[in-house]
Amino acid sequence: MEMTLNYDDQKKFKDWLDLNLTSISWEGRYLEEFNLVWGMIYHSPVLVTDQFNLLSSLKNNINQGPVICWIDWLIQKYLCFLFIEKNISVEELALLSQLDVDYVSLTLRNFFIDHFPQFDEEINNLLHTGNRLSLNRKRRFVELKDRLSVGSIKNKGTIEEEVLTSLEVTLYSDWQKIKTFLYAKNSLINKPEEALREIGFFNNKVKFLSELLILFIIGGLLIFLIKVGNKSYENYLIEKISLFSPQFFWLDKNLSFKNVGDKITNNINIQSDELDELEKIENKKVFDDIQSSTRYELESDVVLTSVDTLPKDFEVAGLELSNYEEERKGGYRNSRYGRRKAYRVMMTSVNPPTLKKQIISSLEKYKVKQVDNVRPGTSIPGGIYFNLYVPRKELQKFMLEVTSLEEHSTILESRTVFSGPKNTDKVFIWIKNI
Repeated sequence: MEMTLNYDDQKKFKDWLDLNLTSISWEGRYLEEFNLVWGMIYHSPVLVTDQFNLLSSLKNNINQGPVICWIDWLIQKYLCFLFIEKNISVEELALLSQLDVDYVSLTLRNFFIDHFPQFDEEINNLLHTGNRLSLNRKRRFVELKDRLSVGSIKNKGTIEEEVLTSLEVTLYSDWQKIKTFLYAKNSLINKPEEALREIGFFNNKVKFLSELLILFIIGGLLIFLIKVGNKSYENYLIEKISLFSPQFFWLDKNLSFKNVGDKITNNINIQSDELDELEKIENKKVFDDIQSSTRYELESDVVLTSVDTLPKDFEVAGLELSNYEEERKGGYRNSRYGRRKAYRVMMTSVNPPTLKKQIISSLEKYKVKQVDNVRPGTSIPGGIYFNLYVPRKELQKFMLEVTSLEEHSTILESRTVFSGPKNTDKVFIWIKNI
């Protein structure tokens, strides 16, 4: 008895097994290679006897347990497929596969019990071949179908619990032995081994490059997000931090420092009467030293309305107060003995004249008075300042209104011993030009 299988039969068998090709080929890495080897095993046209002989030869050329179990599993599934699809008897199937009838019968029995465990007893009675005269040797699938209603078995030949449908056989070393054996025995190979290796190498390279590209994209995106986050946090800190710059307007730049060590040590011969004369002259110049230590302000341009405004004595002119100097200085530095409070408002602005007008309007609103002879809002090199007496009951509103005019404002509080009008506090406002 002979039976030939064509391409449709072989393809139907592969679909009937419902293999998990992704898992078998190690997540698709060796899918091309697996399909090629499968095509060499189940080629067409082929005699059923030759097909079983090829599977038996593959089993004899390998020695690893998982791969041997997988080949045995293919042989058993092939027996069941032919029994169902070709509707041949158990005895005819044993002749075609050159296997023992009892082995074929047992394989079919286990297959149907796995799929239909509710018909366990009936299947045993229909497929048990205890002796050579048993009628079950002539049993065909049509008879089982009629008695058990198992027609759906044609659609799928495996169950969900079967592990061998997804066994990663391509990772075992015996898989290379199977390929070598098939290249040597199968005359219907469409591609040589070198071409297969090139295809596998190319697929691996493409997958590696795609994964590398994805990593670069993710890395670049993370770096960009970190950079944007750092920039936003930096701007947030800049808005929250106020930098104080030192003020040097009160320093006396006319002072000069001399090295005391640079004294002339030459011996001078002086008579006693000359020494007395020098002492008289030196005593006379003591008061001149006090006069020379008098503080002078920096020179500035002054507009004179008439000649009468010129000082009569230029030596006295150096002691006169300018329009920028108060008669009574100080009163804002913190003193441990102070019982009254004084406030300094330090402001920076890009447009001091506009800010000056706004503050002057607030002075009139809260009845604020000037402290000394310098008019509030006087411009000096570096900015504008106000020296004020603010009514105590209006102090909070006045300070709130003034500081709200400029974002960069700082209020400093100190205790002072200087007193002013009753129920008033001293407030010094300094507008620094940026």
